Amino acid sequence: MKRKEYIITLVVVLVLGVALAVTNAIWNYIENWLYLIIIYMVAYMYIRYRLSSPLQMFSTKFNMLVDYDLEIEAAEEFAQNAYDNAPTKNIRALYAMYLGMAKYYNGKYEEAIKHMHMIELKRLNPVYHILVFAFSAYAAYEIEDHEEFTFNLERIKNSEPRMTPRYKPFVNSYIHLLTAMQNVDTDLDGYKEAIEAHFGKHDGYISTKLIYSYRMALYYNKIGDTLEEDKCLAFVIANGKKHHMAERAREKFHNQVNIEDYVYDYEAEQAKLQESKLLETEAETENLEEVEVVQDEENTIEEEKEE
Repeated sequence: MKRKEYIITLVVVLVLGVALAVTNAIWNYIENWLYLIIIYMVAYMYIRYRLSSPLQMFSTKFNMLVDYDLEIEAAEEFAQNAYDNAPTKNIRALYAMYLGMAKYYNGKYEEAIKHMHMIELKRLNPVYHILVFAFSAYAAYEIEDHEEFTFNLERIKNSEPRMTPRYKPFVNSYIHLLTAMQNVDTDLDGYKEAIEAHFGKHDGYISTKLIYSYRMALYYNKIGDTLEEDKCLAFVIANGKKHHMAERAREKFHNQVNIEDYVYDYEAEQAKLQESKLLETEAETENLEEVEVVQDEENTIEEEKEE
């Protein structure tokens, strides 16, 4: 629902409600005010549904564009359109966050930071504040704005005590990762451990593999292993399309490996994952059968003893 549609719907509901109450026309059909309240509740639920449903659809499509398709420019255009047509100020603030993220993915780091600073945080759930701060820190890291990076990391740390237990692990994961990035020159092993912990496991997203390779390239750069650094950068370039990390990787690449050798075969990887899951399931089944056989033998022995 766009802003114009939302306002029209809201005005129509309010006008009809006031008209019915003032003219008392509704008393010809109902006996008390309970039914009028029910009508208002139905209207409220309808408007709420029309507002929340598009948010879920937007989030799903945005994530698909960014994480699977790597259509970064399309993601920014999509977020910009949603932002421009947001029906309420609260929803507009949420779309503003996504737009800032899209600008970061497009390599518009300074623009992303400025946009994030303009978001009315009071209109967002505190959990979303963490994403605003984290992506501002990511953008600052790329342009080596240490002051901006530290500022946003501190904001995340200060937000952690106010979070419910359910979201504390979510906040702490960002604190762990960003702190490791901040201390890469003094604790290189800690940096590597953090990158492997957060991005080392395959979760089905090509974007996760890009982030892992891009961040590990920095690790190999710090230890002076140019060949391994180029392998990581080659993977990002070969598979990143117009993702900002691919653009940055091209700037750092030393041409020590062939980029075409690092093209990611998504279907083959998925087949390996399925095969791995199948083997794990078969192994679990075999273990269960062995346990059942042992239990049956024990039961037989017990029965013989009783006889």
